[in-house]
Amino acid sequence: MAEYTNKKYADLQPSCTVDSVIEKLSISNTHIFVVIAAALGFMFDSFDTYIVSYAMPSIIQEWNISPVVNGILQSTGLWGMFLGAILWGPITDKFGRKVGFIGTLLGFSLLTGLTALTNDVYTFGILRFVTGLCLGGMIPVDTALTSEYISTKHRGRFTSVLTVLWPVGMLIAAVLSLHYVTVYGWRVLFIAGVVPALLSFLIRWKVPESPRWLSSKGRLDETKEVLKKLGATEQDVANLELQPLTEEKAGIRALFEPKYLKRFILTAGYYFFGYFGYYGFLLWLPSILSSVYGLTMTKTFTYTLFVAIAAILGRATAFWTIERFGRKQLFYVGFGLGGVAALLFGLIQNPVLLVWGACLLSFLYEQGVAGTVVYTSELYPSHVRATATSWSTGAGRVSAALSPVLFGYFMQIQFYYGIYLTMAVFFWVAVALVFFLGPETKGKRLEEIGAA
Repeated sequence: MAEYTNKKYADLQPSCTVDSVIEKLSISNTHIFVVIAAALGFMFDSFDTYIVSYAMPSIIQEWNISPVVNGILQSTGLWGMFLGAILWGPITDKFGRKVGFIGTLLGFSLLTGLTALTNDVYTFGILRFVTGLCLGGMIPVDTALTSEYISTKHRGRFTSVLTVLWPVGMLIAAVLSLHYVTVYGWRVLFIAGVVPALLSFLIRWKVPESPRWLSSKGRLDETKEVLKKLGATEQDVANLELQPLTEEKAGIRALFEPKYLKRFILTAGYYFFGYFGYYGFLLWLPSILSSVYGLTMTKTFTYTLFVAIAAILGRATAFWTIERFGRKQLFYVGFGLGGVAALLFGLIQNPVLLVWGACLLSFLYEQGVAGTVVYTSELYPSHVRATATSWSTGAGRVSAALSPVLFGYFMQIQFYYGIYLTMAVFFWVAVALVFFLGPETKGKRLEEIGAA
């Protein structure tokens, strides 16, 4: 009788969902550890991406390569990142966020170490392409995982923490280049790239699987355990209901269904147009400073160090404004004003003004890039989030791979202003897409946005 009474009483209790439990939770040590691990993943991914551009002035001298070959070498890793992004998204949606996190991190760390052993253009290019397969998966996996732990109140800020660490990776690359590349050569950067592999072991034991992903897979007991690690009580999860198993198509085909097509055009579009100018400029910046403006290697790396600091300030500004003014303003300020700054930067000839112009440009466009990372993860539900983020960032990787080659051609024909004109136009197209197609997600639960 007592058993019947208890069962009847339990049946009368209101049910709850993963989303409703997460919304009630305060920030726990587990939340903080997940964000720290994910932010470090961003930082290491950034470091590994940018070391090629910092190595290039030395590689140009050692291997005597042309500007176009320089651009091709820089783009090989980005083509790998494109394929990696579209491969790791479905893998992560199927097998879990942790599998993607560990696999991408461990893969690009070890492959970067092998690149230090190369002695010719071809081997270098092949290894950078394979490394890119892992680098390209890190960002979409990282953002999908982080956004699925956090309540609406903290989601924007916590996800934007990841973006703040991105230019820190560039800063570390600049510092190492300034102090060690001029003494020991470019290979020291790739040897340092092995260090991130250590983080994968911490992730294996300390980062729990996404509760939203577990719920979408029907794994109720594991979902409850993760929620309790995040601070939920037994009472909070006693009547937990699984997220209904969706019968919608998963994978890339789902993104072309009417429900998601508009959003996919938006996210893939702003990644493509925003990243074209962003990566094209950043990957060429050390070579532009040394080749076009005739700066010494030491002064080139010093200038890029200041640019990296400005980038961190730009991301930190995005961290502060994102919950205050919303997601869309990051694009308007970052890419909108960034396009204006690019056109002005192209007119500078004075070396002193040059560094200030580069810093201003970096401060602005980093806010736009921060917007792409946070915004995308909020626009799709769990069963397609990693796939959608991966294919959207994949569009950005395609443009990032094309732009160094185009900018290299501009360098070769000495049409330097073409670089800045292209940046401005592409930035403004990204802004237009956000203005016309983008919903504001500030302060809205994932359920309200249609992305629970």
